[in-house]
Amino acid sequence: MRGLKKMNFQTPFPVQEAVIEPMLDYKDVLVQAPTGTGKTAAFGIPIIERIDPQSRHIQTIILCPTRELALQTTSVLRQLAAFKQGVRILALYGGEPIHHQITALKRRPQIIVATPGRLLDHMNRHTTRLNQVNCVVLDEADRMLDMGFREDIATIMQNIPDERQTVLFSATVSKAIEKIASTYQTDAQQICIKQETLATSRVEQYYSEIRSNAKTSALIQLLNEKKFERCIVFVATKAMADSLAQQLIAAGHLADSIHGDLHQRQRNKVMQRYRDGKISLLVATDVAARGIDVDGIDAVVNYDIPGDSDSYVHRIGRTGRANRNGVSYTFVCPKERGKLQSILYNTKATILPVSLGAGGFKPREDHASTSVSSKTSKRKHGSKPWDRRRRKMRVGA
Repeated sequence: MRGLKKMNFQTPFPVQEAVIEPMLDYKDVLVQAPTGTGKTAAFGIPIIERIDPQSRHIQTIILCPTRELALQTTSVLRQLAAFKQGVRILALYGGEPIHHQITALKRRPQIIVATPGRLLDHMNRHTTRLNQVNCVVLDEADRMLDMGFREDIATIMQNIPDERQTVLFSATVSKAIEKIASTYQTDAQQICIKQETLATSRVEQYYSEIRSNAKTSALIQLLNEKKFERCIVFVATKAMADSLAQQLIAAGHLADSIHGDLHQRQRNKVMQRYRDGKISLLVATDVAARGIDVDGIDAVVNYDIPGDSDSYVHRIGRTGRANRNGVSYTFVCPKERGKLQSILYNTKATILPVSLGAGGFKPREDHASTSVSSKTSKRKHGSKPWDRRRRKMRVGA
């Protein structure tokens, strides 16, 4: 495909190698893979390859949890289809006047990329007909369930012919996802992209133990030292997102916050400013950041350590994309050492310890790296992990 050459595709990502062939063979596929692994092209390439540009019917539906992911997916598909004349792709999402979308639907797109709520709205208005759809992709299915789209998805699927290909992508495969798969898929081929092959391998990962009352000053020192062009700072709560963004602005940084309390128009404005480079720092909660697909993110800072390894992988997956290198820093309070050990154990990642001093963030000389093996070795000697390091690891004391 000439579209691939234009996008500088050379070596396929693992998820692309695993998914493209069974999709071309019209098999149902259940894929466990986080964002940032090349999954959009994994389902996009076979969809574009098989689409009938002469048809005036909707042939493929791709459901996404957020407007941002829908727009990003649409952009990738249009690049892939750049040299296949007659292919029309349309994104349907909330926050945009619906009459604009109704006008676009009259051009008879073959591929619809939509959020479930807005697609259901069009179905109720009878502005879309799904009776010719032969392929459905549920992208970030776990996130759609978290956002309460289960009933919307069920209604949409009921209006699509039973003879179809159903492809499901999810960062995690919970019992709820397994139930969705068993309901809508037939003899699905299951594919799991292991974490060792994910974006974590392209991200240099660091942690620093910092007391809670010293984290903001540590973050500002880190940002002043590294001068990231584009960075995401993850926090645990909406209130903290707003508060920290204001503190960063007061310190002279171009920052803004994004979280679940923002209206769609506000959210769109923040994301556009971030994409345009008018702000370099985005302070985000996990819920708001899911579905953010922005190229060129230099770094991720876990101001608040995530509660589980899946969230950790998803967070740092915002950087180190498309064969680019990235970096992540995780701030760990003394009482949160157990969370870090759990992340180390489940991800098998190597996270290097750094110390904050007068000279900035520097690698710790006493321990070259921290990994699950260090945890195991300390327990074999009968001591609690971290005990011997506790005093040296403290920052801001």
